[in-house]
Amino acid sequence: MILGAIPGATPDKWAARWRQRFPQHALDIQYYDAAGQLERICAGIVDIGYVRWTETPEEFDPGTFHRVLLYREDPVVCAAAEHWIAAAEDSVDVAELSEETFWEPAQLLPDAAEPGAGERMALEVAASGAGLVVLPQSVARMLSRKDVVVRPLTGADQYETSLAWLRERDSEVIQEFIGIARGRKAESARSSLGSPSSRSARSPSVSKKAPARPRTSGRVNRTTKPGRARKHRRR
Repeated sequence: MILGAIPGATPDKWAARWRQRFPQHALDIQYYDAAGQLERICAGIVDIGYVRWTETPEEFDPGTFHRVLLYREDPVVCAAAEHWIAAAEDSVDVAELSEETFWEPAQLLPDAAEPGAGERMALEVAASGAGLVVLPQSVARMLSRKDVVVRPLTGADQYETSLAWLRERDSEVIQEFIGIARGRKAESARSSLGSPSSRSARSPSVSKKAPARPRTSGRVNRTTKPGRARKHRRR
C-alpha cells in the first residue's frame, strides 16, 4: 500500500504500528505537495493520501471518494521579521490584513518537484517584505526561519486534514490502516489480515507458563511416600 503524505503530516508513528502488526503487508510512504492529491489518488499513484483544505473542493465527489477527518488546524500568517505584525503579542485578525498582499504557494511554484517547495518559496517572498503568506500551523512550524515572524490568524477558516481514498479500491488493508490512524488497538482488528509476528510473540508466554500445583489443606512432607500416612509421635 502506498500512502501519500503532505508537508506537515507526521505518519511515522502510524507506519511503525502498521509494520509491527502487519509486517506481511508493505507500507510505502511517498511525500507530495497538498495540491493535486485527489488526482494522484484517482490515477493510482497513491492508494490512500492525506488531503488538506479550508473548504471542500469541487473535484471532491463523496460518491467517488471515502474521506476520514483526522483533525482541524488553525491557520497562521507569516511575514518579514520587521513587519508590523511582529509587534502583535498574541494573534492577528484577518480583518486587519485587508490591505496586505498575500502569496499562494501553489501560484509561486505550481509544478514543484519537491514537496513543500512552494511553501518555501512563499516564505522566501514573505521574508523579503513583499507580502504575507497564510499556512497551516504545522507547515509553518516545519519550515520555520529566523527572518520570518509567525502569528496565529483569527477570523479565518481552519484547515481540515483527512485521509482519502477511492471507494472502488476500498480493501481490508486500507480499513486496517484507518483503524490505526484512529487509534484502534491491535486486539481490536476487524479484518482477517492477522499478524503472524504478533501471534508468535504471544505464544511463548503461554507455553512457558508453569502448570498450576494442586492446593492442599496443610503442610506437605515431600519425603512422605504416596499412599502412606505420616505418623505423629506423642510427646
